[in-house]
Amino acid sequence: MTGGVLLFYVTYIILLLCSLLLTAACTWSGSTLIVYASYHGISGIFVSMAGAVLVLIGILQAVFIVLFLFSWHKTAVPYRTVVTEKEQPVLFDFIHKLVKQAKAPLPKKVYLVPDVNAVVFHSPGIMGLFGGADKNLVIGLGMVNSLNISEFKMVLAHEFGHFSQRSMKLVLHVYTINRIIYNILYENKSWRNAIIWLSNKGLLAALLSRLFVILAAGLHYLFRNMHALINRQYMRLSREMEFNADEVALSICGTDTAISAMRRAEMSNACFQQLLQSVTTWSRQQRFIRNIYEAHSMLIKYHAKQHSTPLDHQQLPQYNDDQFGTTVKSQVQFRDHWASHPTQEEREQRYQAANIPGVTIMQSAWTLFHDAERLQEQMSRQVYQVLTPEETPGHWEPAEDLIREIEAFHEQYTFPAPYNNYYDDRPFSDIPSGRLEPFSEEEQTLYTLSTLYAKEHRQQIRHYFRDVQDAATLQAIVCREIQVTQFTYGNVQYRSNEASRILDKLQQQISRDGEWLQEHDLLALRYHYTFALQTALEAATNLQEQYKRILSHQTRAGALNEIAAIIIESIPVFYSGNDTPPSKTDPRLQMLRQEAEQLQQLLQDLLFQHHISDQWEPDLQQKVTHFIQYQYPYLREHLPLPEELEAMHEISTAVSDHYNNSIVLMKKAFLYRCLDFSELSVAH
Repeated sequence: MTGGVLLFYVTYIILLLCSLLLTAACTWSGSTLIVYASYHGISGIFVSMAGAVLVLIGILQAVFIVLFLFSWHKTAVPYRTVVTEKEQPVLFDFIHKLVKQAKAPLPKKVYLVPDVNAVVFHSPGIMGLFGGADKNLVIGLGMVNSLNISEFKMVLAHEFGHFSQRSMKLVLHVYTINRIIYNILYENKSWRNAIIWLSNKGLLAALLSRLFVILAAGLHYLFRNMHALINRQYMRLSREMEFNADEVALSICGTDTAISAMRRAEMSNACFQQLLQSVTTWSRQQRFIRNIYEAHSMLIKYHAKQHSTPLDHQQLPQYNDDQFGTTVKSQVQFRDHWASHPTQEEREQRYQAANIPGVTIMQSAWTLFHDAERLQEQMSRQVYQVLTPEETPGHWEPAEDLIREIEAFHEQYTFPAPYNNYYDDRPFSDIPSGRLEPFSEEEQTLYTLSTLYAKEHRQQIRHYFRDVQDAATLQAIVCREIQVTQFTYGNVQYRSNEASRILDKLQQQISRDGEWLQEHDLLALRYHYTFALQTALEAATNLQEQYKRILSHQTRAGALNEIAAIIIESIPVFYSGNDTPPSKTDPRLQMLRQEAEQLQQLLQDLLFQHHISDQWEPDLQQKVTHFIQYQYPYLREHLPLPEELEAMHEISTAVSDHYNNSIVLMKKAFLYRCLDFSELSVAH
């Protein structure tokens, strides 16, 4: 890592020296020509002009290099608020004691931010790079809101574990280098503006500007590769630093505290992000919450209730291994060995292997903060200033109202509990044509509602759809759409040329699981069909037709999703700013017109299905009507403008979202109807 950092600085200095040498060479050569030309009368005028051009080139390239390398973009951190020992004496006393335990230096400054996070950073500046940089601590109040004192201590001890590492100095260098490279590649517009200005000053200046464009392309290539080289090494270093910081914190707080802190922080962050989305929507409706952390706590409790997670005395969720073991993650991972942060599973395995006992202080971490409620409200106002600066809080509404709305929305789309999430987040399976076969007497004794919708089936279904996604990823590796030299599958590392072999085995498993799912879905439907048939033939027929209607809606919704994907892929083809050859644009335009025609037909069909289109906002209904009547005929005759493509994509995605929500409600109504034709109805 040190070698990579030194390589960057040496390269940077060499570029500057080369520029200075070129400037000196051009200036000396040009001046020599001018002096020489002064002794040759009229014929020397052209030599003088050549000398002047050389001097000008030397000066211009120096200006260009300076503009290219030294323009700086200052990054704003809108949320960060400094807190002092006078304002928070208990918190700072807690920090003083903890840094002694961690054998780490005391942070120069302590900042508060609203989110679920805690980080350390060095004060930026040249003196900090090569001297003693100040170390600062950032505490997220969302983190405080979701941990007890012991867990909060674990999080801060991890950060102070970073303080005690000499490699933090390298991290500051890498951070500075990354900022420089990012500024050069993406944010620095001064050299571009200079080239544009130069290109408008005549033929010679235009030729010079082209040379500078070529030079800029070469420098961009150099810095992109330098960035990749440095960060590949940095990821390895960062991973080890995370493990070392964990060791420091674990020795202070113990295994159980470390595991619970990480689990609570992960779930708390998910709740906080969901809350911010709702808060943003509410604020645009002129509805504001005085204390978003009160709402955050309510949302955490609601999610704990949804997943049957018990709460402790401080009303914080107690996550066990079973609740975290239900998450199904992709088996295909890239750069897992080089990741800058270890996974949660890796960290938990290390915590458990260490098996260090610890003492748990159950009180909320808020007890370390003076006047916590005022602090929460102050940070809440800062969140509004950043999320919706154009809106000014006028009327405060109770946090309970927001949580009730979130709960109501969630419950609106939640399927009945007896199905044990069997149908969640997936389409219904196709069924054969013709009338369904009712259960035989033997099948009626074999299958019940609880056996058909057992909890283990849900996990098997999750694995099936996980495998389908993994197969698509492996196929992309085989086709070189994803270019990697190696990957991991099932925690085993493979080279990219082995992807096709793994894909073949995975597709066989997908085929078996897909057949099982289709057969089991049919079996479950036949179960309810049998009970409906015992009621009346008409009831059974209606149940089957209701299922088929849902399948038809699923097909249309899938077509809408594909149209939206094709439209968004078309925008860069037509309007990337490059000279795309007609051989590529013509087939894409033909495809786009076909998709537009299909979109028109789908929208017309949905518009006349009032149980669906009546749920659309008036603005969306107006856009759909306009597209059907005006925009689509225009697309058949003309090359679409970027804003027209964006409007078409907006319509297709908005209608698709509404349509998918409508299908979920159709499924929910169908599943409640199925419960009427089950052993539950017989029991009642």
